[in-house]
Amino acid sequence: MMKCVIYLRLSKEDDLNHDESNSIKNQRELIHKYIRKDADLRKMEIVELADDGYSGKNMERPGMQELLKLIKDNKVGCIIVKDMSRFSRDYLETGKYLEQIFPFMGVRFIAINDNYDSRDYAGGIGEIDVAFKGILYDFYSEDLSEKIKSSFKIKKAQGQYIAALPPYGYVKDPKDRHKLIVDPEAAVIVKRIFREYLDGTSAYGIAQRLNEEGVETRSVYFERKFGFNCQGNREKALLWTSMSVIRVLDNENYIGTFVYHKYEQTEVASKKKRVLDPEKWGRIRKHHEALITEKDFAKVQRMRQNSKKQIKSAKEHCLAGKLRCGLCGHRMRHSWSGNPKYECVHTYLNKGSSHERNSVIDADVEKMVLSVLQREIEIQGEAEKLVAEKEKADQLKIEEAEKRMQAMQDSLEKLYADQMESFESYKAGITSRDVFMDQKASYEQMEAQLQENIEKQRKAVTDLEKKLEDDRNGIRISGDQIKVDRLTREMVLMLVDRITVWPGKRMEIKWNFKEK
Repeated sequence: MMKCVIYLRLSKEDDLNHDESNSIKNQRELIHKYIRKDADLRKMEIVELADDGYSGKNMERPGMQELLKLIKDNKVGCIIVKDMSRFSRDYLETGKYLEQIFPFMGVRFIAINDNYDSRDYAGGIGEIDVAFKGILYDFYSEDLSEKIKSSFKIKKAQGQYIAALPPYGYVKDPKDRHKLIVDPEAAVIVKRIFREYLDGTSAYGIAQRLNEEGVETRSVYFERKFGFNCQGNREKALLWTSMSVIRVLDNENYIGTFVYHKYEQTEVASKKKRVLDPEKWGRIRKHHEALITEKDFAKVQRMRQNSKKQIKSAKEHCLAGKLRCGLCGHRMRHSWSGNPKYECVHTYLNKGSSHERNSVIDADVEKMVLSVLQREIEIQGEAEKLVAEKEKADQLKIEEAEKRMQAMQDSLEKLYADQMESFESYKAGITSRDVFMDQKASYEQMEAQLQENIEKQRKAVTDLEKKLEDDRNGIRISGDQIKVDRLTREMVLMLVDRITVWPGKRMEIKWNFKEK
């Protein structure tokens, strides 16, 4: 039996608006009331899927993903929602499903409050109405996003600290969670870092001392104190580094200044952010108790400026991230200075430990990997297969990039068609001039954004093709044999899982390909 899927969604934006009609309970009651009046729907198996607290700007929602899987498995006969915005607030995404996917899969779509039932439309003005409502939902969602950000900015400007975690050296006041008070345990470490730096110890030297004495890093301390789980590189979180010391030295919170609005979104509803110039940051002085005097902080900043060196941008080494120390399991950091080499990060940051020094020169590890790779290929006798797999993987990357570009171009063509229909509707007297002009402005804005995205994607495809061609230059095919002349980053990522290194140039390679 085909299923009638009731899809319900409530987002944080709905909480902001305090719109009771959008609650999951009210959506459910409205839809069930509608089903009871429709004989065809009453005969179907009713399935309910819900996403509570998810934005409608993308389809990455648990309930939505389950719904799409049911559609793919051809188990859905009808989808019913309160209105279009519950399904999606992305105009282009909604249009793709209503006009292409649902008709192809034979799925009926009903949006009750929009008076839309796909069974009643086979083209015409109904689709124009839906398209324009989609545009309104899209811009409404962006407007809400801006309102939420403005709300947070106002709270910060009022001096309310609303971040999940306090700065290292402080805790949130139990009496007012938006205020900061000194954390005596961590404040000692903050003051020590500033004092030692002012005494002439480098950031690297301070990190070494802290590691030698077993002082907890910020991540480990927060995990113990607040139950916060260390994110990202767990091993790196366990050790103080030059960068973690520098973050303390550059933090204005320690002179009692609350700093906010450091970042700005590159575009509305995007997760991408860019760092603003420090002059544009918001600041509230004497916001909380200082740990460092302004005089000492200013002196540290002058010392930091004087010690900064011009760091030449170095190309990422082909084996970066693949080497581990056989003695302790820590990753091995790469250094381009002197004889380029890999060194265990544990001994680099904690020279006082009993851990034996463990390092290997670039040329030695590259030579070894090339030699063993060549031997493995000859032993396994799968040269042609290996090359074919790489070519296939490379081609898939290019095809995926081209598909994304084609999808953008298709959306642009669809946008042009919608613009023409909107104009024809206006000329026929179906829509007023004011409505048409609003539609025209919206279409032009979306067209400009799509054109920009298409150009970015076209450049990305060209860059990818060039990179893959450069990578292929490291492999030669002679008869039925493959010769690897040099290692490339792409080759390493595809073939090498991990390289474990012990003192005395002893190494072990774990490959990504399986033995016969």
